[in-house]
Amino acid sequence: MRSRRLDWCTRWVRRLDDRQLSEAGYGRMIRALNEVHYAGETGFYGTASLRPCEERLFERYGRHGRILDAGCGAGRVTRAVAARGGDIVGIDINGAAIAAARIAAPGVEFVHTSMAQMPFRAEEFTNVWCLRFSFNALPTYQERLNTLRELWRVCAPGGVVLVEAFNWYHRGRLGLVRAANLLDHLARMLHRHGGGRSSPLPRRDILYLANKTEGAAPGYAHLTTASELLRLVTAAGISGNATVTSEEALLDCTRTPVRPRHGRYSMWLVLNKTGDP
Repeated sequence: MRSRRLDWCTRWVRRLDDRQLSEAGYGRMIRALNEVHYAGETGFYGTASLRPCEERLFERYGRHGRILDAGCGAGRVTRAVAARGGDIVGIDINGAAIAAARIAAPGVEFVHTSMAQMPFRAEEFTNVWCLRFSFNALPTYQERLNTLRELWRVCAPGGVVLVEAFNWYHRGRLGLVRAANLLDHLARMLHRHGGGRSSPLPRRDILYLANKTEGAAPGYAHLTTASELLRLVTAAGISGNATVTSEEALLDCTRTPVRPRHGRYSMWLVLNKTGDP
């Protein structure tokens, strides 16, 4: 009963649509925040290595064909994959991050561009990766939709698009993360109905303290759900090829769909582009 009441409170939180957000300059504001945040963390991401799951990802999916690392930041994944012999290109909208990536790996191709409007030809990459929650940094529905369409457009037939995303339903230790997210939304609702003068963040949007580099600016994330990701790919016209799965199921190739409210930290959107080149 208590869980049902909390879910009802979550649904009742103020929902701003993207037209309102655009009028308020929300997207521009968050992009400016992201610019400062990620520029401040280039020192960490410019030297950090692959996570174990990314090493397995490369061995499982990236040994053959060309790879796009969308939202590459300071080139952590791009640099490491290239060093392992992978054919990879990194892109990011953050100019400072791309500059740091080029210095750290001068022989690797990095392109300063948006994931939502890429300069590549259609079907140019066999593997299209958007890792480490770069997708969650997109502040509006339209940017998320445009990005999925672009990731799909540049993926070659027979290839795969992989998007790693933060999970809104992540429980955390003893369920405390989930409880904190719900209480945060309740506080926003009370602020609005209590006559607060400032607008709260949109539903499932958060600001967080930087934890990779001391002194870096706070970061932004839109916490997604499996259902939201599937609605986005449906809107993009590619739902028949989509699965939202766990890290374990992705790496063992079973790709078992996650439950709508699964409680793990992350989830992976998998888009298979079938057909002959």
